[in-house]
Amino acid sequence: MKSSSGERNISDWNLSSCDVMRRVGVLISDAKLLFELIEALRAEGIPFELEDPKAQSRDIEVLLTTEADRPAGDSSKAIICSLDTIHRCVKEAKAVLRYKGKIKSLIIGIDPGSTPGIAVLADHLLIDSAAVDSPEEVVGLVSDFTMVYPSNQVLVRIGHGDRTVRNRIFNSIWDLGIPIEIVDESNTSTKSDQKDIDAAIEIALTPGYRPVKKQIVAPSDGEIADIQRKSRIGSNGELTISRSLAGSVAKGEMSMEKAIERQKCSKKNRRKGDQASNRT
Repeated sequence: MKSSSGERNISDWNLSSCDVMRRVGVLISDAKLLFELIEALRAEGIPFELEDPKAQSRDIEVLLTTEADRPAGDSSKAIICSLDTIHRCVKEAKAVLRYKGKIKSLIIGIDPGSTPGIAVLADHLLIDSAAVDSPEEVVGLVSDFTMVYPSNQVLVRIGHGDRTVRNRIFNSIWDLGIPIEIVDESNTSTKSDQKDIDAAIEIALTPGYRPVKKQIVAPSDGEIADIQRKSRIGSNGELTISRSLAGSVAKGEMSMEKAIERQKCSKKNRRKGDQASNRT
């Protein structure tokens, strides 16, 4: 894909014939974890061998194992796996085969919104992407990407649109200590089926400005009104959450479900208070 500024072409990252000659070793005694890990490796086309725990030497680039199974004194690069980290471990193994720890520049582009898109570029090559369900999920993925793809330089670029969500994402990543640029995403619109991810790629390729402090999260009146509208839909027309609760939702301090539940409790408490007053 070509960036809007015409900087260079971007292509998807796949293992080359040289890469697949390098091998991944698997040393895991847990049957369920072993099965799911093998399925994930096959899905990614990553060559692997089941390792003998008694072997004195291993002709492999990386060893996928667990803390319990890892051989003492083994010099192989080990990636510790669990059922919760299979996807990340496979990506890390793929990165080792492809780059062997030699990524110079890692740029993570983020298209902000209610369902943000994320694109990861290693030396201007697209190596990973994701679309998440909420802004709060972004920081965890950014942290994972920096661990899976270690590099000499890391930079995050966030599109300037959807200011409230953008600033929420910015502030959460700021705490990771990673440099962040805000990018004018006016020319990043796409018509593909993965428009959020495509926009994130364009954002990753576009230089922006680098703020020197956390951003203010201040929802507009329009955003608050829209959240209140959605609360009526979410409660099947039963209620509308207050502006205060809508502001908390907009800032990411509370989920819509929690806000609706709190409004219901407030409504019940007022009704009880009214009934008590009538009795007196």
